[in-house]
Amino acid sequence: MSFNPDWYISVVAAERNFGLFFGTVRKTMKFLITNDDGYDAPGLAALYLALKPLGEVVVVAPSTCHSSRGHAVDTKSHIRLERKVVDPFGPIHIVHSSPADCVRVGLRHLLDTPPDFVVAGINPGANLGVDLFYSGTAAAAREAALLHVPAFALSRYLHPDFPVDWNILSQHAGRVVKTLSAKQYALPTGHFWNINFPAVRNEQYPEEIRFVPHGTDPHAVAFKVVESDENSQLLAYSAVYRDRGRSDVCDVRHLFEDRLTATAVGPQLTAQQYFPVNCQVSLDGAVFPN
Repeated sequence: MSFNPDWYISVVAAERNFGLFFGTVRKTMKFLITNDDGYDAPGLAALYLALKPLGEVVVVAPSTCHSSRGHAVDTKSHIRLERKVVDPFGPIHIVHSSPADCVRVGLRHLLDTPPDFVVAGINPGANLGVDLFYSGTAAAAREAALLHVPAFALSRYLHPDFPVDWNILSQHAGRVVKTLSAKQYALPTGHFWNINFPAVRNEQYPEEIRFVPHGTDPHAVAFKVVESDENSQLLAYSAVYRDRGRSDVCDVRHLFEDRLTATAVGPQLTAQQYFPVNCQVSLDGAVFPN
């Protein structure tokens, strides 16, 4: 399934036309949710409340924050798993490891049958462009997709002038998941939806979802020295999130223009357009300096 980068759908029209609000089919859905900020983060509670009207929601979340730590998994050390009653969820599973490990533990150890969807979020901060390589939220959704379970990663851009009202965002997040969980928006195995909400005045989120490619421009990476002595320095990351390149059609530009964006993310990293695959090159001509 391919998407025009400039194509968008109306959330309201999709809800009306495809019966995504309280139909009997959707009420039977099962979700596994996680995040990268820890089980006690407000975004996870907002996500739980967004999905609860659709059916069963199983929470498998990390014990602590793993933000910007990417797709780390632990195959060498033991992983502690706890069961705890936490408001507003009730009983949840707490994993002392990464978001990707939360998904692995949930899908391969805790659940007898796979859920309909794995949903990661709601992240306080956007995950745009090359953020997909760093994001623990995206990593959780990617891990689910790699294990053949459809998935979403949900994030909300932060702006000091427009603080998050988690109750309002929860309602909009539920509408987006309801819309994109319809069969016509199903992605191929191994793919997931990366969703980003803009920071907008009075939480007036767009009524359309814009399908866009992810950006590939780097961040304006910079550091400042906080402390130093003769042999060492203590550095703090000092780059501004918005100070980054962007194409005219990518998710970075659209999100910063206050659009609600959705990017279909896949597992294929091979740049086949540059060199043919399944071929070989001889090393006979290799020359090494003395």
